[in-house]
Amino acid sequence: MDQMVKFQKYFFLATGFLLGSLIPLFGNAFNFILIVFMFVQIGVNRKEVLANLWQERKYLWVMVIFLAYFSLHTIILLLKGNPVAEPSYGTFEILILNFILVPVYVTTFRNWLTPELLRRFLTYFCIGCFCINVYIFFALTGTKVFSDPVGTLNWIYNMRFGENRFVLGDKFWLEIQALMLTVSALISYFLIIKERQHGKRIMFIFLFLSLLVFLSFTVTKSAIIGFLAGFFVLNIYLFKRSRVKVRYKLATVILIVLCGFVLLDNVAMYEERIQQVRDEIENVRKGEFSGGTIVPRVAFIRESFKHFDEFGLWGLGVSTKHRIKAWFDASDMNIARYKNVGNIFLQYWVTGGIFGLAFMLFLFVAPIYRMIRKKRISYLIIGILLAFFAVSNTCVTLSWANSRLFMLLFLAMFCFYGDLFARLEDFSEDKSVFDESSI
Repeated sequence: MDQMVKFQKYFFLATGFLLGSLIPLFGNAFNFILIVFMFVQIGVNRKEVLANLWQERKYLWVMVIFLAYFSLHTIILLLKGNPVAEPSYGTFEILILNFILVPVYVTTFRNWLTPELLRRFLTYFCIGCFCINVYIFFALTGTKVFSDPVGTLNWIYNMRFGENRFVLGDKFWLEIQALMLTVSALISYFLIIKERQHGKRIMFIFLFLSLLVFLSFTVTKSAIIGFLAGFFVLNIYLFKRSRVKVRYKLATVILIVLCGFVLLDNVAMYEERIQQVRDEIENVRKGEFSGGTIVPRVAFIRESFKHFDEFGLWGLGVSTKHRIKAWFDASDMNIARYKNVGNIFLQYWVTGGIFGLAFMLFLFVAPIYRMIRKKRISYLIIGILLAFFAVSNTCVTLSWANSRLFMLLFLAMFCFYGDLFARLEDFSEDKSVFDESSI
């Protein structure tokens, strides 16, 4: 039994590294590894697995109930005949292998997860994210960065870190890459403060600054806004808990980091993006739907709500994918090339009706509700949730394979182990971290 627990811990830490690197590219393959792992778990210690599942039964029942609703919706739709669009059954795989299997896997951590192990998991996640982005950077630029650093950096900004591209043979969406960079940057910033050893603190500072530079390459507004919101929350926490004299030092560090973030950015590229947003807002006001950033997202919402009577209460179910495409193809707002509504909350509203919208809101609200009920607030959880929320309003994060497993694992951990995150932030367990000599 001790050997099994030891294996679980190693698998957990390996998952942290893979979650930041390869899982977003090969998440579906990892699902099948989890299935095998869960069967082994049940075979070795069935009582413990069932006890863990029972403890988180309310959260898991929400997943099962939505799957049951979606199944019933599909049966009724097929029995009625003549669906509004061609059925697509991929949502069943998503609900079973991600929305149910991943939280079930997270319940297995309960008997051995500690704040220190959690800290190591977060560290490996950040390292994994750093490694995959280093690979992407050099795959795009080669060795040009050494011979022409200024020209190479200007080029990488102008092409937005390669935008949506194939990485190691699989599609990697830019918005998800930016979201992962945001989350790992927030975590590494938090770990800078919590780390006692100066050598490791230097490593986390390097990780933080590197991840920020990679994030700036994406020029992705929602992710950068999500980072700034989470960064603000973490600094409220730090200033609230740190000693008075240390606050001035922290303020200096924060100012340097923010200035460095601005200086490392291609300012001209950001100015161009800001002007692009202004132009598109003006176009929308004039009723002209031309543009590739604000305009399509406004058009998605307008076009979707023109068909509110079709999805508002019960949703479109398995007909969602092709019905949305039909809406956009017939639209006069220049969005025929798009296949989703660019917002996970609206996407699941269209898919599952009011129950689908409630389902999405539950995933974000449940961790906050647990923290309030237990009176154990984790600022790191709040910061990451803000990043999740910001990006989920501009793309379908929980519909894309790049981000589903990554987000659902973190969301389940936030809900089930929010108290461990709070303990990780408890300075009473790590007083030396904020000694003046340690800053």
